[in-house]
Amino acid sequence: MIVVPAAVPRTAPVFRRLIDPEQRPTVRAGLTVETLPPGVRVEQLPYESAESVTVVLSGRLFAAGRVLSPGEALHHRPGSTCRLTAVRGAPTAVLTVRPVPSRADIPAQRSGPEAARPWRQVEVGTVGLEPGGLCGPFEDRAADVFLLVLSEPGVFLGELGEVSLYPGDLVYARAKERYGLRAGSHQPVTAVLGRIGAPGADPGPEWDIKPMHSGRARPQS
Repeated sequence: MIVVPAAVPRTAPVFRRLIDPEQRPTVRAGLTVETLPPGVRVEQLPYESAESVTVVLSGRLFAAGRVLSPGEALHHRPGSTCRLTAVRGAPTAVLTVRPVPSRADIPAQRSGPEAARPWRQVEVGTVGLEPGGLCGPFEDRAADVFLLVLSEPGVFLGELGEVSLYPGDLVYARAKERYGLRAGSHQPVTAVLGRIGAPGADPGPEWDIKPMHSGRARPQS
């Protein structure tokens, strides 16, 4: 389990690497966070060998012809580019998830119609817990999981026992590590929950995946 306190910057512009595969070779994805000033436009650079996912953490982001709010995600196909614009009014914080591809996951370079092989390997959802509510604990043997608190304190349930979390804190659990979230007794908790598996792999038993344009999924609590 990897804990990154205060992972989300409060000022803009700021760029931070939260989970770096070069420093932690056992993780399945690299995670970065960036805070954009209001009105700023950036290009989502292509990642040739795997998808990448942009998750809005605060503020609002205009991308792919729509406005994304906190907790919503936009999936980018391998090799694709996308222009992101922070909506005016307040800084926008975005989390970028880029899976680490294995040699078997790199799509073949061929002409003609696109291969039918699935390319999605990241699922992102929002968890909303009422005071005292519980999500998990779960154990995913086929995927890594990350959890980032958006609002109000909560408690992470993992291999090291109970870990207090506050808005902006990130926890990354590797495959086969237990994970869960419990809200405090007085306030509800909202968090982003993501899962990184192999392309085309089935989601874990606790995920209720419903196709949506935003790429969101809501875990069952």
